[in-house]
Amino acid sequence: MEVGFSDFIDLLFSWGWVVLPILLFLVWKNLWMDYVRLKYSLNLKWLVLEIKIPQVVEKTPKVMEHIFTGIYSIRSRSTIIEKYIHGKHQPEISFEVASINGSIHLFIRTPSQFKSLITSQFLAYYSDANFVEVDDYTFNLPADIPNEDYDMWGTELVFTKEDAYPIKTYKNFKEDIQLSIEAKAQFIDPMSSLMEALAQIGEGEQIWVHYMVRPAGDAWQKKGRDLIDRILGKNKKKPADNVVEEVFMFFYDMVWYLFGRVPEDKKKQEEGQEKDKKLSPGEIELVKILEESISKHGFHTNIRILYIGRRGVFSRANIPAILGTFNQFSSANLNGFMPSFKVSPNVDYFFAKTRNYLRKRKLYRNARRKLFSSKGIILNVEELATVYHIPSVIVEAPSLPKIQTKKVQPPSDLPIV
Repeated sequence: MEVGFSDFIDLLFSWGWVVLPILLFLVWKNLWMDYVRLKYSLNLKWLVLEIKIPQVVEKTPKVMEHIFTGIYSIRSRSTIIEKYIHGKHQPEISFEVASINGSIHLFIRTPSQFKSLITSQFLAYYSDANFVEVDDYTFNLPADIPNEDYDMWGTELVFTKEDAYPIKTYKNFKEDIQLSIEAKAQFIDPMSSLMEALAQIGEGEQIWVHYMVRPAGDAWQKKGRDLIDRILGKNKKKPADNVVEEVFMFFYDMVWYLFGRVPEDKKKQEEGQEKDKKLSPGEIELVKILEESISKHGFHTNIRILYIGRRGVFSRANIPAILGTFNQFSSANLNGFMPSFKVSPNVDYFFAKTRNYLRKRKLYRNARRKLFSSKGIILNVEELATVYHIPSVIVEAPSLPKIQTKKVQPPSDLPIV
């Protein structure tokens, strides 16, 4: 039985009264949730901690992976009333690297209730580090950038593939150096290129790199398992990414069933016609990598990059230099980062100048408020520790503030007064 356009119109008029209220409700629900969540966040007590690191850091990102695993314990749940009426949600922690006039600083913005947990996790591995509570540096600039004095550019990073596909992690950043007797592997700090790019700017310029994170549940791991099943040939259908897509697929399937036809993928599943797929060596290796990736805790992550400069010193040449530092994590057969076309001020046609200006203002406002402006991506603790960690001794960034003295324990025979 063929489905014609007139049949579709008849179905639309017959069932539109069901579909339209659902769509309007979803729109209203999103607007309402944005409002109550923002209100809840603004009522929290926030603080900004600057990390002062020791002169020598001989730690690899593996340490940071343990720290993020410990921080995952902040994950909390809320009741239906708390979630939909009061806007209670899992607060984000923002790990930030900022270059201010070429001077590099490490900050953490967090609700005050998590301060003890975060500092204790860091001090367990970086015992010589120091945490200083400071004012939020993002408020040292005017609130209306871009303006006649400042220009800016920014973006948020998204994945090139599904969340379950991992990026290159610190385990891949090693090189073999042939010595006279034996070959030893030397760790290459993946943050070295970022530190170098941040150190290149001068007076009147700032670069902000914000890694906003909040613990994810297990939904992304289930999607990862679905991905593995698709590779294995057990499941041909890609799961819906959101409620809207689920509603669409429901009515899509309903249309086919009403007209006596079953989508091919469902027909095969119902008739048991799916056959075992013979995997290639590359697919076998990919399945192993995916299984390892989804076995670790994950964080919803929003990586936001802003470059701000005074008129006259602002240089667009700094933009590819910053973005290029994230290309090192990309892999053709796995995952990688790319700028989000939905938020980047790079639009063409139809009032391009005005639209780019509005995008810049929104990015700047969201960066100061530390808002998740998009769904974000999922990084497991290993990936997160790769893109953000305390720079190692190999990184030479003289503009990165360091502790000049080392903390030591008092002698055991010190007299007690």
